[in-house]
Amino acid sequence: MNQSRWSLASRLTKLFAITTSALVFVITLVSAFYLRDSAERSLQGLLREELDEMMSSYDEGADPKLLAEAAETFQQDHSAFPMAWQVWQADGKAEKFALGRQELLAQAKLDTRPGLHGTTQAFQDDLRGMVAAGRGNLVFGCVIDGSSSLGELRRYCMIGALLVLAAIVTIFAAGHVLVGRVANTLREVAQSARNVRGTGAAMSINLTRAPTEVREIVTALQEMLTNVQGEAERNRVFTASLAHELRSPIQNLMGETEVALMTERSGQEYRRVLSSHLQDLRDLADAVDNLVTICAHQHAETGHSETRESFELAPEAKLRLEREAGYAQAHGVNLSLEAEGDTRVYGDREGLLRAMRNLTANAIEWSSPGSKVDVRIRGENGRVLVTVDDSGPGIAEELKERIFEPFFRGPQAKGRRIGYGLGLAIVRSAVTAHGGEIEIGRSPMGGARFSLRLPRNLHRPGVEETPVPG
Repeated sequence: MNQSRWSLASRLTKLFAITTSALVFVITLVSAFYLRDSAERSLQGLLREELDEMMSSYDEGADPKLLAEAAETFQQDHSAFPMAWQVWQADGKAEKFALGRQELLAQAKLDTRPGLHGTTQAFQDDLRGMVAAGRGNLVFGCVIDGSSSLGELRRYCMIGALLVLAAIVTIFAAGHVLVGRVANTLREVAQSARNVRGTGAAMSINLTRAPTEVREIVTALQEMLTNVQGEAERNRVFTASLAHELRSPIQNLMGETEVALMTERSGQEYRRVLSSHLQDLRDLADAVDNLVTICAHQHAETGHSETRESFELAPEAKLRLEREAGYAQAHGVNLSLEAEGDTRVYGDREGLLRAMRNLTANAIEWSSPGSKVDVRIRGENGRVLVTVDDSGPGIAEELKERIFEPFFRGPQAKGRRIGYGLGLAIVRSAVTAHGGEIEIGRSPMGGARFSLRLPRNLHRPGVEETPVPG
């Protein structure tokens, strides 16, 4: 499908120019209309005033010179408007006399029909006339040249038209400069984003003269780039660490197997090798399970759905911790599991149980033979509390956050097998995905205490929660 290419700067400039020019044109047109209406009203008022003054000055049998002097006085009072007067008999046929600029009367040719008395008559060359019946059998007419007033109006319209043209040119120029500057900044942003290479690179853009909106866009892009780079770096470390961690046990398994196959051995020797392999394979299986779980949680955090259901956490935990119980017995550690109250939760069954297994296995690893690990699950209104206590060395304050990072492994205890640094990362990921909280404290037994607070999340369709006293 062909997609037409268009420029934001060009369209914004045209839109800005057309809109502003149309606004200037409308303002000029409306103001010209009102100015012309005002000029017409002024001329009509002046015509009526001059007619009234001439009719009041007229006296039958008066000396025409006196009327001519009155006309001259009226003209001087309104020198900007040339005037002329004319008087007829009532039948409109016989003219008595004419005063003022008589050439205006010749151009106007006033209509003296009775129905038009008192109505303004418009003529070419901006002449305005009016006829009114006077005293007795006389009819008076007056013509005024309004070119000075209407000419100003025409000049105003011409100036308005020039202003519209000037506005179009100016706005096109200003819009081209302004929008072009924004467009250049956006192009610089795009080019800078293309030039970013490596995890430590950053967008280098001069925002000194950029508008606020563009600065916000660039800031958002820089934040997004930082997040992407951080995620890319974490994925790189994750992949490198995973390859390194899985390579060692696989090579050990291969080496031990090759050595075992070099010479004939007794069944007891083969059994010992296979038992050693079994423990390594279980460790690898745990590592793979942890990787699958942490990837599932990351998948859910990006907005993808995960399998969630309502289940009893305590009974499930007793079944799933059988392997850890066997491991604790083999190392001389006493593992106890206690449950109290309603332990129903709504969530990812496998994720939460994997988190409990990892916490329990971690506690067993750090416990010495003859010590104890306590796991307690307690239901309260609205949440389920899980605590795991051990009697190990505890966790240093500066490591309480780092131990939850993938592949982080703290100081190794003597005789403790080396893990993959994924167990506690799984715990935090699972708890966070369920809207819960995790806290590290000091156990009454002297070691570490991990406390999980999990919301029930039972406010789902078809799931009812029975209040349990806390």
